[in-house]
Amino acid sequence: MPDEVKKPSKAGVFRARLKSTLILWAIVTGVFVSQNAWAFFGLVSFLTISGALEFRGLFSKFPGDGCRTVGLMVGLAVALSTGAFLVLGYQEHDNYFGELAGLTTVAVFCFFVRFKYAIEGRQSVDAVGDGLLAFVYVPILFGCFVYRLSFLPEGGGGGGVPGAWLLLLMIAAAKFTDMGAYITGSLIGKNKMAPHLSPAKTWEGFVGALGFAQLAAWGIWALSGDTLAWIPALHVGVLALLIGLVAVAGDLAESILKRSLEVKDSGNIMPGIGGILDLIDSLCFAAPVTYFYLLRTGLIQ
Repeated sequence: MPDEVKKPSKAGVFRARLKSTLILWAIVTGVFVSQNAWAFFGLVSFLTISGALEFRGLFSKFPGDGCRTVGLMVGLAVALSTGAFLVLGYQEHDNYFGELAGLTTVAVFCFFVRFKYAIEGRQSVDAVGDGLLAFVYVPILFGCFVYRLSFLPEGGGGGGVPGAWLLLLMIAAAKFTDMGAYITGSLIGKNKMAPHLSPAKTWEGFVGALGFAQLAAWGIWALSGDTLAWIPALHVGVLALLIGLVAVAGDLAESILKRSLEVKDSGNIMPGIGGILDLIDSLCFAAPVTYFYLLRTGLIQ
């Protein structure tokens, strides 16, 4: 009888997670300090493409027509989102031509792909829906809105990436949400939050997550000096609260995907964290919410 695989201890998982986190923050800090538009483009494009490919991998247990449709949409999404650096980053606010054109193209193409297959129950409809989700989930929610925040003219920063500090505030608040939930939940978590989705998440961790989001947002806002002074203090607190809430929701959303598709981890590129999707799941919701909050409150025109 083969030996059972030894489950890593909490301390071992924490050490691996801490090491991966430090490496990631070192990369983000290097890109941020460079203020180089192409460095931002390279990092965001790598995360977008890798995340899209991992999304395709979630369907690997279900080979067939639907999986092929998702694969085609991922390829199309990668091509469209890569071009967003030169197009979406400098568009006027409320101009969503790129996203809408991409969605239209994907929707039509998804149906074209289904023309060659026989109709079997919901299979064709599900394949079209999966293809659309493959385009929206990472390339639009993450890639396009991170590009928009990075090159926001009102961002307050100089150089080739005027929205760098704003982007850093969003990322810090979202990732500190993950950190706060993990630390607080591990130390005092008792009451399960959504055991059918993520057994480890607790309400105590949720409260800690919101507190850490506030800490990160206020910290970046203060460190930025005059760069983010255009965001009033009240809005910093509200924005941190919203980012914290949607960051938790983004993490649970990925849990829905993984459990529905019977996949334990989206990847294993980062010990203690998992795959790229595990890294950016909270950002997929936080980036568009940050952008639309600033737009609808009139902080950006």
